[in-house]
Parts: sequence; C-alpha cells; structure tokens
Amino acid sequence: MSGEFQLGEWVISPKLNSFRKNGHTVHLEPKVMQVLLCLAETTPEVVSKEELMRRVWADTFVSDDVLTRSISELRKVFLDNPKTPRYIQTIPKGGYRLLVPVKEITVEPVLPKPELGSTATPSSNGKKKSSKKIRILFFTATSIILLIAVAYAIFRFEFWTEKPRSRQMLAVLPFQNLSNDSQQDFFADGLTAEMISQFGQLSSSQLGVIAWTSMARYKHSEKTQEQIVEELGATYLLNGTVRRSGDHVRITAELVQTGRRAHVWSNEYDGDLQDVLGLQTRVAREIAEEIRVELTPQEQARFSTKPAPVNGEGYEVYLKAKFEPQATSADVQAKTEHLRKAILLNPGYAPQYLELAMTYRILASRGTADPKVSYSAAREAIGHALELDPNSGIAHRELGWIEWRYEWNFPAAERDFQQALQLSPNDAAAHDMYALFLKSMGRFEEALVHSNRALDLNPMEPYSRVNAGSLLALMKRYDDAQLQFRRAIELSSEESYVWERFGPVLLMEGKNTQAIDALEKARDYSRGQQDSLAWLGYAYAVSGQRADARNVLNQLTRLRAQAQYVSPLHTSLIYIGLQDKDSALAALEEAVERRDEYLVYVNVQPEFRSLDGDPRFESLKRKIGFPRLASQLW
Repeated sequence: MSGEFQLGEWVISPKLNSFRKNGHTVHLEPKVMQVLLCLAETTPEVVSKEELMRRVWADTFVSDDVLTRSISELRKVFLDNPKTPRYIQTIPKGGYRLLVPVKEITVEPVLPKPELGSTATPSSNGKKKSSKKIRILFFTATSIILLIAVAYAIFRFEFWTEKPRSRQMLAVLPFQNLSNDSQQDFFADGLTAEMISQFGQLSSSQLGVIAWTSMARYKHSEKTQEQIVEELGATYLLNGTVRRSGDHVRITAELVQTGRRAHVWSNEYDGDLQDVLGLQTRVAREIAEEIRVELTPQEQARFSTKPAPVNGEGYEVYLKAKFEPQATSADVQAKTEHLRKAILLNPGYAPQYLELAMTYRILASRGTADPKVSYSAAREAIGHALELDPNSGIAHRELGWIEWRYEWNFPAAERDFQQALQLSPNDAAAHDMYALFLKSMGRFEEALVHSNRALDLNPMEPYSRVNAGSLLALMKRYDDAQLQFRRAIELSSEESYVWERFGPVLLMEGKNTQAIDALEKARDYSRGQQDSLAWLGYAYAVSGQRADARNVLNQLTRLRAQAQYVSPLHTSLIYIGLQDKDSALAALEEAVERRDEYLVYVNVQPEFRSLDGDPRFESLKRKIGFPRLASQLW
C-alpha cells in the first residue's frame, strides 16, 4: 500500500510520512509509518509483534521496545486511549490490530499543459537545443541557472495541474560523475551541495529543499527513487550528471515530480572552468524575468546580479577541502591549511572564508583548541565573507554562533540567527543552531519548533536527531528522546557524537550501566577525544566507579602536560560527579576566564544542579550574563 488512504477522520500519506485532518498535518518517522502500513494492509486481522518486528526492522537488531514506542507515537496522533481504543487495539500475547476501516483514496492524474516558447520544456515536447553554446562561469552561474530553471519548472507545473497550492519538498540527488576519473567525484558533489545551498536561499513558502548531509547518503545508493522519496518525504527529485574533460564541463539535469512519476523539466549546460572573464548571465536573467512573480524583489536582485569571478584552480582546491574528512582534530587542521591555500588563490570568493570559519568552530567545539584563538580566527574569516557577500545567511549563522558560544552576547546572537533564517529559510544547520541557542536560554518549546524544522529539512542527519533527543530529554519526554537516539543509531551506529550525547540522557533516566556502555562506545569511536572522555569520567563518578573516574582525570591531565588544550569544563564535569565542589568550581572559574564555549549550557543542564545556590556558581552565571529563567527547570 503506497497511495493515500483514510482512517477515520485522518488522511494518511505514506510517501510523505504524514497524517492530515482539517488542514492540520503531522509528520512521523518512516518506521512508525511502516508499522501503521503493516496494520492497514491486514485490517481487521491481528498482526503479531514478531511479524511487525520482522517486516519493519528486518535488517536491524533492536528490542521490541522500539515497536512499543512506535505504537505509542501512533496513539498520540490519533488521541487514542489504549484502555478504550478507537483506532489501535492491543491483543494480549497476540499483537495489534486496527479497529477502523481503511479507505483507499484514488486521485486521477492531471497532465501539465504545453507552453509555447519555454526555455525548459516538458518531455512530451522534446528537448530544445540552443543555436549556440553560452560560455559561463561553471559553478556560480550554472548553479543559479539551474536553480531558477528548476524553481520555475516546479512552480509552473504546480500551477498547471490546478491543485491546491501546498509546500513542496525538493531532493537534489548527488550528481553522477561521468568523467573517466573517479577522483573527480568531489567535483560532482560540489555541484550538488552548491545547488542545495542556492535553493536554501529561496524564501518562498512553496518550496523546501533537503539538506546535503542527508542527500550525500544516497551517493552510489542502489535504492529506488520510490524508496528515497518514502524516506525523505520529497515531492520532487532533481537528478543530474557532470562530465569534465580538462577545463571543459558539461552538466545535465532532470526534474521529476515523484507523486505522478512525471518528467517536468530537463536541460543541459556547457561551460569552461577557466573562462572566468567569459561569464555570461543572459540565460539566468531571461528565466528570472519569466518567474519574477514567484520571487521577492530581494530574490530578483540576488539572482540577476552578476556573480563575482571565481578562479578555477582556487575553487577546485576549495571543493577538495570542503569534502575532506573531519573525524579527528588532525583532519580538521589539515583541512584548515588547504582552505588557506584556496583563499590565497581565490581571495574574492566568500564561501571558502565561511568554510574556514566552520573548521575553526569545530576545533573549539571539540575542546581541542583554545576558544580565544579559534573563535578570533573564525570571526575574522566571517568578516571577510560578509565584506564580499553581506546577504550570506551562512555568514550570519556562523556569526550568531560565535556571539552566543564565545562572546556571550545573547541578544546579538539571536538577531544574527534570525537574520540567517530570514536570508536562508531552508538552511537546516541554521535551524539546528538556533534550537541549541534557545535550549541554552531555557526556551525549550521554541527550541523544539526549530529542531523539528531541522529534522524536516535534514531527516537523515544523525546530529539533528541527537540534538532533538537531548532537548526532549531536558523536557522530560524520555520516550520521544529515546526514539530520536535510536533513529540516530540506525543512521550512524559508529558516530561518536551520537553515543556521547545518548549517555547523559540515559543517566537522566537512571540507566547508569547503559550510559557507561554508550559513553565507552563514544570514547572508542572518537579515539579518545576529550569531550567523550569527560562524559565517561562523569558517568563513572556518579555510578560509584571513582577509581575509573580518577583515571580519566589523569588522562586529561597528561594531555594538558603535552601542551594540548584541555577544556576546564571537561574536568569540572568529572569533579562534579566526584562531589568535589571546590575543584569543580575552580575549574569552572578557569573556564570563564578562557571563555569555554560549553559554559552556555550550565544554566539548563541537570549535571550542574548540585552547584545551584553556591555564591561562587551564582557569580559565575552572572558573569556569563544568562537571562532569568521563566520557570524552574529541575
């Protein structure tokens, strides 16, 4: 069962993982939807727990708790009481069954009407070839041309089908590298990421775009388009290929509407990577004129402005650096050096300054670099980017992060996060960061709105799942938090950050043994990264394993003796677990002097509640400048 169907007052859309009733839409996890589909396909028969586990989690080792939580999620949507069920009945020692009939909804397809003189036409008209090739600056100009043409095709197609306007979701699949050189994969990935970034700047409520970090998982994937659509909830897929021969590049792109499996638009572009002086924007401007009704005046100005020239060699160095691994601090340091080289070759290109700023942020966030050094360098790089592109949403996002985590200028940080979302409303990372900021301010409900928006735009990203799970745990919604962490583990079971954040949530629930197991995984997967070590030391301490906690402290002390930066907040966390308040406060005071970035959470994290009321701790919080919390969190 793949089409829409009705259960009682609800319309269920399996491909979008959504439930609709009276104009209200609820989105649930794909696995939860699969549970409902299994029940719907056999209604009114009983489906055993074993059968549901076999069909929904066939390739994953999980306990039946995950099934219980999925049923609970469905009941929350249906407002269904398990004692007096109207939708889902539990059969003791049997399984579950649906109590309401399933009514399939049949929709007649509506084909788009032809349009005369369009640049990109539906496939029934054939492909229209230009009488001459326009030489363009490859990445900047071509991305804008593709962006405008695809947006135009989507909006035109939606208009022609004469159906109610609703927000569409676009998934840009990783462009295929057709060059005879596998080392050019980074080039195709760069085009995909650039396309997604360009779409992210559209402010239209009609269009959202799935983030690159989710789409990257489908590179070389054997999954069908139907499977990808089901997992992402996309209504459009953009496919493309890139062929490069020396400095010559050819790009093809095709847009498909997933619900009708209808080809909407296709086109191809030729350009010369080195021909920076031959930049032509005529095609982009002509298409922009056709769709100006759909664009705001600011968008019209942005997409009709001639992009700054890009040095081909410098851009190539930048792209290689962009896709380098960042698993260790050494990886990040190497990436930093490559980005500096790209900037020397191409000093007028703003995105590479922002990529450099992000690498400095990562070093500071991992606690392996002095935040004063890292964030000062990051702010300088962002300043250069804003000089080149004052309307960069990513620049304001990164600036907001520094103002929040390092400068403790919370009003300025909020202004920049909001401006970032105004400039790039589809930037999943901006929603994630703003959610973290709001969490640190104790504004949990507001944070959850943006956390859910990040998940909507980046459903396959474990970091977004983890951030949502940690927030839900602070709200004492432990079942919902567990669901997010389990999904993150399904997505990336060897990602240290997933286990590092899961451990503290398990401690909140009193599951200390499981928490230690999770944090030992974090330590191993991170190769002993100090933030993972610190949380493990804390878990040992609060679980009575004081000798193990002391061993972790000694490890951190040895790192400091080797002239490596060690976050004072990490050592304070272990001292708190050991109930050594004086040492913990001394470390926190050092953290304030160093402006340790994780201090922004001490006002809301339960690990620090034992220090509440101590004059030294209260003085420390005043130095940071926390706003007064609206209510007691603990």
